[in-house]
Amino acid sequence: MSSDSAENNPPKEKSFELDLSSLGFGPSWVSGPSEKVSSGNGGPRRDGDRPRFRDGPGGERRGPPRDGQSRGPRRDGPGAGPGGPRRDGPGGPRRDDRRRDDRGPSHYDDTPAFRPVVASSFFPDDAKFEILGGAMKKSKMTYELFEVARLILDKEDRLSIVIRHLEAENRPDALLAVSVPDGHPFLSEGDAVSHVMSRHLDKFFDVVEVEVEAPKGSFLMVAKCPQTGKLLGAPTHHSYQRNLREHHARHCPNVPFDAFKGRLEMVREQEQIDAWLKSMSTRSEYAPKDRKEGEPERLESLDAARGFLQAFRKDLVVKTHPWVRFAGRLLEEMNPGPLRDSVRYALEQQRAFPLDTANGIRGRLRKEGFHLYKKGSKGITYACSVRRRCRDPKSTFSDPMAKLFDSLDRKPAQQAKDLVLALAGENAEDAAKTQVLTDLSFLIGEGYIANLPDGRLFAQPILSSQAQAKEEAANDEAAEESK
Repeated sequence: MSSDSAENNPPKEKSFELDLSSLGFGPSWVSGPSEKVSSGNGGPRRDGDRPRFRDGPGGERRGPPRDGQSRGPRRDGPGAGPGGPRRDGPGGPRRDDRRRDDRGPSHYDDTPAFRPVVASSFFPDDAKFEILGGAMKKSKMTYELFEVARLILDKEDRLSIVIRHLEAENRPDALLAVSVPDGHPFLSEGDAVSHVMSRHLDKFFDVVEVEVEAPKGSFLMVAKCPQTGKLLGAPTHHSYQRNLREHHARHCPNVPFDAFKGRLEMVREQEQIDAWLKSMSTRSEYAPKDRKEGEPERLESLDAARGFLQAFRKDLVVKTHPWVRFAGRLLEEMNPGPLRDSVRYALEQQRAFPLDTANGIRGRLRKEGFHLYKKGSKGITYACSVRRRCRDPKSTFSDPMAKLFDSLDRKPAQQAKDLVLALAGENAEDAAKTQVLTDLSFLIGEGYIANLPDGRLFAQPILSSQAQAKEEAANDEAAEESK
């Protein structure tokens, strides 16, 4: 089955500016004399006035006295009284202006908003959707479209993800890269090549060990990788930096190079140094597979092998495109960074409110034989493998079925067991209860009653055939506009 085409028009983020000039964080002498305000608790405050803070058992007002009123003896410290010590400041004597933070923690979050580097769309994986669709058809249940979307979004291996560079429409060179051997996406061609070198080198080269002369000289220490335990060489040897890059590319590509370098252990034991000298008596060379005339026979380093791939095997290593589709199961294996963070950010947004994903699977559901309808002109959209059938005013049903409809009309959202007890009675024989269940199953299979996954039952409304056809046409038109 083929997936729908991806639509990548993420909403533009709004920028909010907060003016802090009126919040009065500075002392009162900075902004000049303050205006008099009413001292009544219920009186209005003028714009810009800050709330008055009171403390102490008597609710003593902190601040300068008004209208020549005396504030009484000053408390400058434990046991201080009139004439006690005061702390002077600029402009003459002043009181101890140590502030008490009674306002609680600030709720202003100055963390910058996350800005994705790609637009992401999510569609069902073909194989997983076949299994899901088969189970939905077999149950004959009616599902909310959003719940189907959330069911698909719940597990990453159920997804087919399409990403597009945010600047693809304005910049022709804004391309994404994909690793050809395994389909992993990347922001740049170089990142994709490094990925292939670290995971799929054996698909392009045969590694040949060649004997060479061991390094000569005196070495005081050698670097050791704590992850693999491999000795990478003495920092004073000319091949040290090259060995670091090659080991990082092959064994630790998910770790930034500087972080990888900072974790190296420097060992000074002579046994370790001798072991490194012995390992340097051989060198790995890379013989290209499927070599053609004019291509080199051997490459002496990973850097040379990388250059060979880009020059002679590029179409088998990496491809670039404005958009890339990849399997959702690869999301867990992607290297940490802006690309993976952007996809996960979009995925969490869709899990919270899957509008785009729900609209994207409408066509897929219809193609697989599902019927979509709304409950009311602006109600919830439902999907079911059974076509909905409304009761025509001219239609007639048997008495047991008419009682079923009447019970659900009077009390919608009943469970099947409650409906059976209401119609057959608690003390009824099993045959009577079975008959109610048989009639109910028939009406569900014909589309007259909707059976939701949580067990709730709803009778379809009474609507003429012409009105139902008109409503379905309106629903189809609204669905096309939402794409």
